[in-house]
Amino acid sequence: LMELTWDRGVRAFLYLIALLWCFLGVSVLSDTFMAGIEAITNSTYKKKVPRIAADGQPAKDENGQPIVDEVDELIWNPAVANLTLMALGSSTPEILLSIIEIVGNGFFAGDLGPGTVVGSASFNLYVITGICM
Repeated sequence: LMELTWDRGVRAFLYLIALLWCFLGVSVLSDTFMAGIEAITNSTYKKKVPRIAADGQPAKDENGQPIVDEVDELIWNPAVANLTLMALGSSTPEILLSIIEIVGNGFFAGDLGPGTVVGSASFNLYVITGICM
């Protein structure tokens, strides 16, 4: 089948359907990525914190032992976690493009791969995160 011999309207319709299918795929992947970011950044651990009395000193029980409360603390600083994961997520196309090129060149670096990873991915990860901090 030669695509160029098809009617222009049929080709346009098929291209539109393929484009919408790709947008749907990107939408599903983006939702999954954001759910993963939420799961990672909302992780907590239990931390024991001494209870402070009204006079500013640690509160003590009837035996003279300090009273401690357990509080939930976030493992990740939310700002740093979101910025780092956003920079990594925005660099994913460049990283995948360089991987595809390396695999296609028999595991030898081509013209595009190293420059893409060193340039764009490093810029996204370090400079954008540094400016936002």
